[in-house]
Amino acid sequence: MDMQAFVLNEYNQAEKTIYVDHGNLIVMTVKLSNGYIVVEHCICMDPQEFDIGKGIELCKEKILNKLLEIYDPVEIKNPKNLKKLSFKAKI
Repeated sequence: MDMQAFVLNEYNQAEKTIYVDHGNLIVMTVKLSNGYIVVEHCICMDPQEFDIGKGIELCKEKILNKLLEIYDPVEIKNPKNLKKLSFKAKI
């Protein structure tokens, strides 16, 4: 199975939630079977031109591109040179 088919299969099996707010904003969350969550959004500057179908397709495209980035393996040429970073956050 090639990477695009794998990603599309993961997307199709995922739990999806779509929020529409202010009459021109779409936020889509996609929870994959492994628990990873991807969030994307799109907004139409002119609420008169708002098309929910086009907005959902745009969010889907952005999510699929993000998943392709995530699942694309990266070879680390010299793992011994990786530096560990840690910090404490104050809340």
